[in-house]
Parts: sequence; structure tokens; C-alpha cells
Amino acid sequence: MSARPAAPRAPARRAGPRTAAQLRLLRRHARHASPVVRQAVAASLGAIGGAGAVAAIERLLADPSDRVRRAAVLALGSASGSSTAELARLRSFLGDPAARVRAASAVVLGRRRDRRSVPALLRRLDAPGSWEKPSVAVALGRIGGRRAVRPLRRLARRPERWLRVCAIHALGEIGDPAARATVRRALDDEAWSVRGAAAVALGSLGTPRDTVRLLALARDAHPWPRRGALVALGRLRRREALPTLRAGLADPEADVRLAACWALGELGDRSERGALARFLSRCPIPEPGETGIDPPAEDALPASGAAARLFETAVAALARLGPVPADPRIERALSRARRRAGAARLARPVPPPFGRFGQDEPAPTLGELFDRARYGAGTAR
Repeated sequence: MSARPAAPRAPARRAGPRTAAQLRLLRRHARHASPVVRQAVAASLGAIGGAGAVAAIERLLADPSDRVRRAAVLALGSASGSSTAELARLRSFLGDPAARVRAASAVVLGRRRDRRSVPALLRRLDAPGSWEKPSVAVALGRIGGRRAVRPLRRLARRPERWLRVCAIHALGEIGDPAARATVRRALDDEAWSVRGAAAVALGSLGTPRDTVRLLALARDAHPWPRRGALVALGRLRRREALPTLRAGLADPEADVRLAACWALGELGDRSERGALARFLSRCPIPEPGETGIDPPAEDALPASGAAARLFETAVAALARLGPVPADPRIERALSRARRRAGAARLARPVPPPFGRFGQDEPAPTLGELFDRARYGAGTAR
């Protein structure tokens, strides 16, 4: 396994006059009688950051409301730095009496990829109760390391489907082959969310022998396993999946179309540029707002924002494949798409829709992706 990069350090922020006034106002409201107001204060302090915000958050970390303490722990994770003392302070909340606070601590430690928290996270995984276990499992996946593989495999056999989903997701992130059999069994799980998570995990853990099962899962009745199968086939770079991926561009569900488009870029077959260019011409221009893919709820496919990411993902896939000389149809499709996007959108970064934890490279802008698609990597105008 490749080494994971260290978690990025929080940038130092200096408080200007406006920020100082905001901090004074927030400190006053931190004593408000309503816990809803105190929660909002904690979130605002986390967004401001810096030493002044951390000092103001301290009061809320001892709040009698566990919802306020949860918000305060998340805020502390955003506002504090990465010193030994600050990480130890975040770790201490894994012992909070409230499960929602322990879950918030796990979330923050996972984002920081704090390896020293692994023993405490593993103890939480084996403790009674299940409320915070999904967050603990995801944190262990983000941090990585073989110590978590066996406990996560046990968690993947639990009757609660969300524990199975998060355990399998974490095993895929860790990428240890010891988890391969567990993930393969989960492809037959009765819950579509578990089948989808298992398919995505096989993108890290699978071998060529998994191709047939993934191709079959790409025809699942539910879109989430179909999406996961296409993501895995793209990560495994299985060329025999090209017809399935091409068909996925016409799937009725935007999540599946997004996965198919991204996977075609991953496979790197330049003969697919025409299909992707035609797909790009049909993609709507994304609207401003949140476009990340959220985990599904078991009773319905969520509003994931996938439709808003189709346009930029199609451009990114064409950029991955690189230019093909003397293909005027593709050049015309890219020129029309660039005009449709408008100048303001060209400066926006485009993170990959199916990136993995630990990948912290700066995302290219949409304009840079258009240039790569037309002129090749490393070119600019």
C-alpha cells in the first residue's frame, strides 16, 4: 500500500477589526439560553478559526447540551491547529458520555488522519451501542492501517445495514487484501446500500476475477449498486467493461451516468472521446450550490447533486483521454460546451467525483480541463 499523505495543517488566521467584532458578539451569544443559538455560535466560531475562536469554543465544549458540545467539537476541529496538545484535546472527546459527541470527535480525528487516535477508535468500535460506530468506522478508513481491518470485518457482519455500509467503505479505503473476501460476500447483501458500498470497495481491493460479478452488478435493479459497479470497473481499468460503461451514459439515473462518464475517463481509451463528446453536448450546465454525492438512505435514492456534476465530469474525462488530432467534431463540441459554461465557471475548481481519502492535490479548474481536452496536458492559453 502506498503511504498516505499527512493531513493538511489548518492555516493560521489573523483577526482583523471586523473579525474581532464578530468574536465579541459570538462570545456574548455563547451564553444564550437557547441551545439552538449556542449551536449556531459554535458553527460560526469554527468558520472564523484562529486562537480567539478556539478560546471562545472552550466554553461550549462543557455545555450541558450534547448537541451544543457536538457542534463545539466539530468547530474545534475546524478552528484549531495540528499541534500534539490540540490533537490530544480532540481525542479526549472520544470519552464523552454522549454518543453524538463521540461521533463528532471521530469525524474530526478522521479528517486529521490522526494515527494516535486509532487505539481509542478501536475501543469505541468494540464498545456497547452503535450510534457513533459509523463515524468511527469511516474515521478508521480515512486514517488507514492494518490494525483496523479485523475489527472492521467483524463490523461488516453486523445486522444493522449502516454499520455494514460504513465498515465496507472503510475497508475499501484501507485497501488491505485481507478484507477482499468480506467485501466480495457483501456483493450479495440484501440491502442495496451494502451492495453499492461493496462494489466501490472492490475498486481498491478487487482483481480481474471480480470483473464478471461487477458487470452483473452493473445491471442491478437499484441504481446505487449499478453506480458502484461502474466506479469499480473504472478504478480496476477493465477494458472489457467498455460496452457496459458506454451503456451507462444513457442510464435513467444521474448517479449512474456520472459513474459511467468518470470511469470512461479512467480507462483511457481514446476511441471513447466521440461518445463522451456527444454526452457532454447533452449535459446541463450546473447550477451554483452543493454538488457532492451524499451517502444514500436505505428507503430512497438521495438527492445527490450528481446531475449538476455531469457537465464538469464529462470535460474532465475528455481531458484524461487527451486530444486526438484532426477530429473537428470533438473540437466543435468542446468549443460549444466552453461557450455554454461561461467565463465565471471556467475559474472554478473541479474535484473528482469519486476521489479517495488522502488525495489532497489541488483540483484543476474547469478552464484548465477544457485546455487539456483540446491541447493536451501541461498546455495553457
